[in-house]
Amino acid sequence: MAAATETIQQAHEHRINGEYDEAMALYRQVLEKVPEEAEALWGLGLSLMNIGDFDEALESICAATQIEPQNQLYLLDAGKHYTMLGMYDEARPFFEKVLEIDPTSQHGAEAQKQLSYY
Repeated sequence: MAAATETIQQAHEHRINGEYDEAMALYRQVLEKVPEEAEALWGLGLSLMNIGDFDEALESICAATQIEPQNQLYLLDAGKHYTMLGMYDEARPFFEKVLEIDPTSQHGAEAQKQLSYY
């Protein structure tokens, strides 16, 4: 698992630097060995969104929320991605779930802000 964690961190660095192909290759490398690695699915989804592969991005991020249904960051990002695509009805439950988990957190405040736009 330590190797997967290191690979995910390297992938995050590539993603943050805009090196999406490199990041996606590393996320997929982890997912080949550990298909249920939520952090790798989430990072892959963010990378895919940045290159315009919206359907696969949402599939990946939503898979991360299924594996870690209490992870506010994954839920918030799923809601934001649906919102960016104008899919407000699909976004709302993700924001509501973030608030249900912890409305006082930073992610809770962001979810409340997102919901205020509807």
